[in-house]
Amino acid sequence: MDGPENPAPFPWLLGSDEPAEVWLDGVMEPAWVIEAYRRGFFPWPVDERLAWWCPHERLVFDPPAPRLSRSALRSMRRQGWRVTLDQATPQVIAACRDARGPGRDGTWITPDIAATYAHLAGQGLVHSCEVWEGETLVGGIYGLSLGRAFFGESMFHDRTDASKVAVGVLAAWLDHQGFDLFDGQVENEHLISLGGSLVSRDAYLARLERSLEAPTVLGPWGLELEPADLVQRFRAR
Repeated sequence: MDGPENPAPFPWLLGSDEPAEVWLDGVMEPAWVIEAYRRGFFPWPVDERLAWWCPHERLVFDPPAPRLSRSALRSMRRQGWRVTLDQATPQVIAACRDARGPGRDGTWITPDIAATYAHLAGQGLVHSCEVWEGETLVGGIYGLSLGRAFFGESMFHDRTDASKVAVGVLAAWLDHQGFDLFDGQVENEHLISLGGSLVSRDAYLARLERSLEAPTVLGPWGLELEPADLVQRFRAR
């Protein structure tokens, strides 16, 4: 297979009934990952084989989404949860990898993927939003940032509503910082319930190209405002 400088597209993946452009194999290393995202692809292994996907329909969040419900806000206040950015990115990746149960399958996060994204976090390109109950990490989301685009990779929760709080606070922070593309990648019921919508591959790639014209906001990121205040401003848009 050709490298990222001259990728070879595959219109279908092993008989999948969901059309996508796909590279098979490749390498899980930082330079490849960054170039793949710039071209609209993200890693998602299938049957233990590394594959890089660019679906013909892409799930994205447009403000004021992802929506943080009032019940999730009440949970944050009632439980006294603390929300941070980039304070425990490797732990969030590990928690997403180990997540199990309905709608919580992180088995696609291989050791190579976890190690590569942890390395990119050290370079200021992969970020996380964490939710804490005391000193215990109870929810979070991580993803990669380039230009004004954030590519959400995975999320987890060990308390009801904790992942919703992480996603909602992160979305509000990204909007406050001028990001214009929050990529949810693949459609599922949970992301749709948070306000995600589908756009065509061509429309997504056009938006991505515009977003990549801006300089990348390297980490570590931090919250300048209280999470609840950020979310309220975002909801008021």
